[in-house]
Amino acid sequence: IYKIVGDIRGRGLMIGIEIVRDQKTKEKAADLRNHIVDSAFYNGLCILGAGENTLRLSPPLMIDRDQADAALAILEKCIQEAEPKA
Repeated sequence: IYKIVGDIRGRGLMIGIEIVRDQKTKEKAADLRNHIVDSAFYNGLCILGAGENTLRLSPPLMIDRDQADAALAILEKCIQEAEPKA
C-alpha cells in the first residue's frame, strides 16, 4: 500500500517494518524511519527503530482491539506524512 514500505516481518506480536526509498531497489531510508518514529511519539505512539531503517513494533501482550486500532491509525498517519519526502 505504501511505497516506502519495503518489507514487513515479525515473530508473534513483534513486527519489523522496513522503510525504503524505492521498493524495487530497496534503498534504505533511515531519515524517513527516524521521521516516522519521532512523529509517532508526538502523536502518542512509542515505536522503536531497529537496524538502519526498520521500525520495530512491540505491543504489550495484553492489548485490546481499540488500542490496536488507535496505534495503527497513528502509524498509518505517520507513514503517509513521510512518504512524500521519499
